[in-house]
Amino acid sequence: MKNIQLIASDIDGTLLLNGSQAIDPEIFNLIHKLQQKGILFMAASGREYTNLRNLFSPVADDIAYLCLNGCISFYKGECISKEVMDGELARKLITTIQNDSDAEVLVSGEKTCYITPKNQSYYEHLTNTVQNHVTIVDDLLNIPEPYTKISAYFKDGANKHYQYYADMFDKDITVQIGGKCWLDCTPKGVNKSTGFLKLLAHLNISAENTVMFGDNDNDKQILQACGHPISMKTAVPSIYKLFPTHVNTVNEGIIAILDNK
Repeated sequence: MKNIQLIASDIDGTLLLNGSQAIDPEIFNLIHKLQQKGILFMAASGREYTNLRNLFSPVADDIAYLCLNGCISFYKGECISKEVMDGELARKLITTIQNDSDAEVLVSGEKTCYITPKNQSYYEHLTNTVQNHVTIVDDLLNIPEPYTKISAYFKDGANKHYQYYADMFDKDITVQIGGKCWLDCTPKGVNKSTGFLKLLAHLNISAENTVMFGDNDNDKQILQACGHPISMKTAVPSIYKLFPTHVNTVNEGIIAILDNK
């Protein structure tokens, strides 16, 4: 790999393995080494901006952020791109999830997420395990900012619920599995590559000079858009087969790139 200017990585299932919620501190040293080589690191996730900044706190001001599966991107504290879902459609989706006895709703904002929890355990999961910045509201149909990503949380796993929501909404909304328990919905046509390409244009970086690490179906489009896609050895079968360059860990992959610089 020559002329690499940016390395992006998915978080859950890629940088964070086996359900971990804490990053191996070695990545922070590797990010500094990338900086010294003129390579920018980007966190590319379905997570919120505030959550990602906390996760990467030792290097929070040194990296780029692709948040909410491509709905929002940030660099140097500035919002570079933001995709908004139609309000009427968003409220229909929220109401459907609220009426689903198996689901909880998560409405993502620019710097917080909004919930009206059915169970206290859901709130505790978001704040204590996922460590989101959480705002509880009485009415998710009337939040103080535009709708971007809306997610359904299924404690029993999202896979068995995917088809129901895809059949109902996929014509108007991008519906993707975002993790074991999460079904992520974004404006139609929006995925991780959307914000990725807009951020690259802002930074004047060619996609062919980028690397992306991913593991799940919601990483497919950004892996296709980057110059050097790398999938995890633990990736879902569809991603593992489509992107045949594999690594055990992101750290391992970054070290190999640094060794070749």
